Amino acid sequence: MIGLGLFLIYFILACFLVYYLRSPRKPSWWVKVVTQSPVCTYYFGPFDSLAEAESRQPEYIEDIKEEGAAEIISQIQRCQPQQLTICEDEDEEELIESLRF
Repeated sequence: MIGLGLFLIYFILACFLVYYLRSPRKPSWWVKVVTQSPVCTYYFGPFDSLAEAESRQPEYIEDIKEEGAAEIISQIQRCQPQQLTICEDEDEEELIESLRF
């Protein structure tokens, strides 16, 4: 009888583990900041909650302003960015640099 009880407990725990591992997870919250001068996109995060991302958003915008960026648009979204900083100018500079001998 004890063996059957232990088996059932083990079976239930195994089912919960399989469910947890197979259930899709929502992406984390990120602050996305886009600037037009220079043309760049920045991602700050990840955050566990929307409230946490909202509370940190102003400081990221202020940091980017202090670096001289202009025309700043910011939004908070759930995503998983592949790159944290994407600048058009950097791509051109890297290409030119790779062509030099």
